[in-house]
Parts: sequence; structure tokens; C-alpha cells
Amino acid sequence: MELKDVLLILHIAGAGTWLGANVVQAMAPSLAARQGPAAHAGWYRVAAKLASRLYMPAAILLLGTGIWMVLLVDAYGFGTLFVTIGFGMILIGAVLGILVFDRGSERAATAIDGGDQAAIRSATGRVAVFGVLDTVLLLFTITAMVLRLGA
Repeated sequence: MELKDVLLILHIAGAGTWLGANVVQAMAPSLAARQGPAAHAGWYRVAAKLASRLYMPAAILLLGTGIWMVLLVDAYGFGTLFVTIGFGMILIGAVLGILVFDRGSERAATAIDGGDQAAIRSATGRVAVFGVLDTVLLLFTITAMVLRLGA
């Protein structure tokens, strides 16, 4: 096994972690809500922590292995469309993680604790909509990588 193979495996593991976590975050809130307000608010507090404890390490792994592969493999280049899409997705994910998912999940937990139905709908709806957007963009990015768009 060559270094590029190891890097690609790690890169795919990072993308799989991100995508898998998005799927869990799409399903878990309704399951937690059925367990009562404490579990529901608790889920959103956990989700807020995932930004720094799961998504950030996955993004760093993706970024590091991606840069390394571009430097190592002649067929990849920093100007290649699929590489540019990948870098763009890392940036979008970071912005959404900080501005929407972390803060929005905390807002949702606070609203659930306070029983404010309008605030609950607003905060959880915003997190859900941006979660779908993040997942669609991530799937597009994975497709661009697999097809090596622009290569």
C-alpha cells in the first residue's frame, strides 16, 4: 500500500464521518423529543458540542489529507475543479458549524428548556434547514471528488 492510498482512505473516512454525523443529526432530534423535553434539549446541547469535537477534527483530516494528496499526486492540482469544490466545502462547513449549528443548537436547547414553542420551531427549523443544505452540498462535493470533476 502506498502513501497516497493511506491518505485516500483517511480522506474518505473524514468524509464518511461528516456525512454520517449529518444523517444522525437529521434523525436524532425527533427521537430525543419523544423522550421528553430534557432529552430533547440535551440532544441539542450534544449537537452543539459536535461542531468542535467531531466536525472540526473531520474537517482538519479532510483538509490535511486533501492538501497532502494534491502535493503528492500529479493528477491532482490546486486549480482542479474538484479540489476547489473540496476546499470550498470545508470553508462552508466551518462557517455553518460556527454560525448555525453550534449557536443554533444552543438556542434550540434554551428554547426547549423554556418551553417557548415559537422559539423552538424557529431554532430547530433553522438548524434542520441548514443541515439539509450542508448534506446536499456535501453529497455534491463527494460526487465531484469521485468523478474528479475538471481533472
